[in-house]
Amino acid sequence: YTDDFEAGEAIFQAWIDGLTNNTGSTVGYWQAPFAEQTVVHAGRQSMPFDYNNVSPPYYSEAKRTWDSPQDWTKNGVDTLTLYIRGNPGNATEPFYVGIDDETGHTAVVAHPDPTLMTTTTWIEWRIPLDSFDGVNAAAVKSIYLRAGDPDRSAPGGAGLLYIDDIWVIHAPVGD
Repeated sequence: YTDDFEAGEAIFQAWIDGLTNNTGSTVGYWQAPFAEQTVVHAGRQSMPFDYNNVSPPYYSEAKRTWDSPQDWTKNGVDTLTLYIRGNPGNATEPFYVGIDDETGHTAVVAHPDPTLMTTTTWIEWRIPLDSFDGVNAAAVKSIYLRAGDPDRSAPGGAGLLYIDDIWVIHAPVGD
């Protein structure tokens, strides 16, 4: 991502957030640099993901969609991996990753640790692609990140997460 809003290369132009999907999320910062450049796992930047589930719809979501379906199974790839870092003042919320395939099938996986949101070190989350039941990983159309439960009917909390190094990999056996 760059800070070139005019060229459509800003982080919030790749990841659709609450300003478009009407959830409580904001991806990136309001002023350049739009991506986080200090709290980074690897490389030069990470994605700040602000979640605010205090008002309806009580969940926050950011979604990245590709024009052409992506084959996440090439060369033996079998695992989606990403790094997440929270803040101690964050409200604890469930965190999910979901993918959609080109036929419209969707699957969501929940992170198993409820303290993820408050962890101040980078946490690697590896998700076997076969965990996304019913989705064709050879034809992924979009990925989304969600804080909070979309079926909740009461207010939740708020906070700021950092997301970095979203990859699909071949996880060695036993790893």
